[in-house]
Amino acid sequence: MAQRNAAPDLTVHLLREGIPESHHTASVAVCDRRGRVLLSAGDVNASTFIRSSLKPFQAFAVASTGVLEHYGMTDLDLALMSASHQGTIEHARRAFRILWCCDLEPGYLQCPIPDGKTSPLEHNCSGKHAGMLAVCQLRNWPLGDYLSPSHPVQQLILEKLAEMLHIPAAEFLVARDDCGAPTYLMSLTQMASLYGQLASGDNLELERIVRAMTHHRNMSVVTGILIRS
Repeated sequence: MAQRNAAPDLTVHLLREGIPESHHTASVAVCDRRGRVLLSAGDVNASTFIRSSLKPFQAFAVASTGVLEHYGMTDLDLALMSASHQGTIEHARRAFRILWCCDLEPGYLQCPIPDGKTSPLEHNCSGKHAGMLAVCQLRNWPLGDYLSPSHPVQQLILEKLAEMLHIPAAEFLVARDDCGAPTYLMSLTQMASLYGQLASGDNLELERIVRAMTHHRNMSVVTGILIRS
């Protein structure tokens, strides 16, 4: 990955009524669909866990199984699976609908119940979890341990990542995200490469995810902002 137009770390200054309160440094990478670094700032080879930015690619594994067509789900459902949401009544109802379409109860969700809430449906990852459970239901895979890294649905997600980044699946370092799902250690350039492919329009399923997120931004509050910008 050739690095072009490199620049020092970006510094973000936060002001309170015009008075500096804090500053934060950041590294940035922009990659094309082939993983070539087009623009960069700071250390783009630094590694960190991809966390919720993985959601569109977890949804990619869901979309690739035919779940959406089999259970009559829409792009609204796909948008909720693809990004973090705010746990509103609208979002919780949409997560419930995903489960209802494949005849599953909310009790199968293993994401936590947020503080001050009453149901895991209100967790900002409930759409992602509901999508994983829908795949399990379609493929007749076990439901009780769907968050285990060795579970078939998680192996399916890992295979998609390995294919996109041209890295053997066994080389990925895995840990648990706050919602309980596996997340992976990646360099900033690897993350940027994933998003370069997401936005390229070369894959119909990825293109559908982008379209769902941009057309239904109220369902994909957090990651949708990244795609839109």
